[in-house]
Amino acid sequence: MVARMEPLPSTDDLLRAMTVLAIPGDPLSIMQDLDADRRRAHLLAHIGAALVERQESLESRAGLSVDDRADLHFAADRAAAGGSGLDRLQAARLAWVQQSVTRQRGRRPDPVADAVATTLGVLVALLTAPPAAGPVVADAVQALCGAADHLGSVLRAQPEPV
Repeated sequence: MVARMEPLPSTDDLLRAMTVLAIPGDPLSIMQDLDADRRRAHLLAHIGAALVERQESLESRAGLSVDDRADLHFAADRAAAGGSGLDRLQAARLAWVQQSVTRQRGRRPDPVADAVATTLGVLVALLTAPPAAGPVVADAVQALCGAADHLGSVLRAQPEPV
């Protein structure tokens, strides 16, 4: 008989996963001064980041093409999100990337980072727009096209790395 898995892992389960998977980081430091749900969220974020790093390495070693990787992750996302939550899961990832790009950019203007962050923001808006938001979606598509054109211009204007 297979036991049903709880939807949210306990802190102990996450600590065991970090140990079994040899994930770097001091769990006690990660969890310091956090309530139970935040502890689990922080531990799970560290586990998720380490797994993504390892997944990328294994995909490269396996010689997976970009299409193979996209198919693999789409199928996994659909299974994890239960089909109806697929757009929500992908929008959350894009929002995290947008925030990371914005944070790495610093205080000085950076045309590439600015264009990437804007484009990702519009993609998130498109994925999360309710079906009845026709004019909003049309505006978002127009903004996305403008951001993509701007990004292309910026990238073409950048000197090639040596």
